[in-house]
Amino acid sequence: MAILKNNFLEVELNPKGAEIIKIVGMQDGLNYMWRRDPILWANSAPILFPIVGALQNNECRIDGQTYTMTQHGFSRHNIYQTHQLSETSVEFELTPNEDILKQYPYLFNLKVIYTLNDNQLECKCIVKNMDDKTIYFQIGGHPAFACPLLENESSNDYYIEFEKNESLEQKIIDVEHRGMSHERSLLFDNEKRFFVRQEMFSNDAIVVKDFQSKYVSLKSLNHKKSIRFIMDNFDHLGIWASKHVGGLLAIEPWVGHSDYVDFTGDFKDKESVVTLAQHEEFTCTFTIEINQ
Repeated sequence: MAILKNNFLEVELNPKGAEIIKIVGMQDGLNYMWRRDPILWANSAPILFPIVGALQNNECRIDGQTYTMTQHGFSRHNIYQTHQLSETSVEFELTPNEDILKQYPYLFNLKVIYTLNDNQLECKCIVKNMDDKTIYFQIGGHPAFACPLLENESSNDYYIEFEKNESLEQKIIDVEHRGMSHERSLLFDNEKRFFVRQEMFSNDAIVVKDFQSKYVSLKSLNHKKSIRFIMDNFDHLGIWASKHVGGLLAIEPWVGHSDYVDFTGDFKDKESVVTLAQHEEFTCTFTIEINQ
């Protein structure tokens, strides 16, 4: 495990999946992350790469060959190399190994750099093309926060608030066929907030695209504690609270999403796939601000 600490926060990170385990406030002693219950959901914030969501039949086609990859890709199952940069910064690095190349034939270097700045934890993901050809990928985060934060509270007292009023359609997931449907429903009509209700997530995550806000916040009616989640260079946002898993709410910045249920094309033709030429880099960043 890697530990980052300053006067505001103490953060615990796991090299497996480059995952945030805990974000504890130095003032209130609260862990703002999901508690990682092994029976309900044992993770808390894995990095998703080189896919977001699921492939049809767990298969993708690259350069005329078929590869098998499970939901959200292999990053979350692999142990990154750890480079402790300082008391407030650490770099995790993932490069292809034999098992990865069986799932995904491209050569890459993925760095996930966490940095504490006062009450903010920044996560910067940098993908570099190490191949002699163009590579394709999706990437995302999956941080799950405690909701509610305090004992004797209900998650019904919490709400998600966007930075700006938005007019957004929600992409509908086809749970039965483990993919994205082409259906849409109205989520916001010049609005900016909604209350957390488990029934809203009966059909898996709420997924929106091309939102104008740079951040969303998780707030409570009962106190001033909040989480502000800032995003840069992501085109989709997933918000998830499983009906069967109480106590968490995931705010997930994505580049890409699950295959459409009728998708039969090549990997490079997936929606929102990143096209990265030889020697080029792609960077995306999310920042978690803890207000105690």
